[in-house]
Amino acid sequence: MGRDKDWCILRTGALRTLPLVASLEAAGFDVWSPVQTLTRRRGRARERVEYQAPIMPTFVFARAYQRDDLARLAALPFGEHPGFSMFRYLGDIPLISDIEVAGARRIEDKCKRAAKIGQRKTFAVGEAVHVKEGPGAGLFGEVVEAGDGKFVLVACRGINLKIGAWLLGTDAVHEVSDAA
Repeated sequence: MGRDKDWCILRTGALRTLPLVASLEAAGFDVWSPVQTLTRRRGRARERVEYQAPIMPTFVFARAYQRDDLARLAALPFGEHPGFSMFRYLGDIPLISDIEVAGARRIEDKCKRAAKIGQRKTFAVGEAVHVKEGPGAGLFGEVVEAGDGKFVLVACRGINLKIGAWLLGTDAVHEVSDAA
């Protein structure tokens, strides 16, 4: 009835959210859960390590046309996938449209942009750069005059602009050597 692009909701334990997504994807199911990249300190050196974490722990979205197969998997007492159940409301499995899921996708995109903002990126003095995204997207030929890793002072047609380093890129091609 034209609802093939709709989603249903699977519920699982908070620590099983991402393993469930990976397991079901490997089995050929169209599933998704919003993810963010976080950092934590590890070891005596307290080095920063990035890891993936669910934005909405316990919730996994699955395409509604696969709900019968998923319901059979959820009913199994033991299986190859982390345990989960189908979300039900008044005895039925509610369907969520793509438009309703779009809000969660926007939140995931914001988290990805925020992670990019926190990254440090360095450029050599005199290096030509271009603006990849943001209000100045598409500007080319700027020359880096100074930078601290987070922000870069760029000379653009006689005007010095302070631009976030995460918004900049170069036209340089990096060669990768074979270690084999």
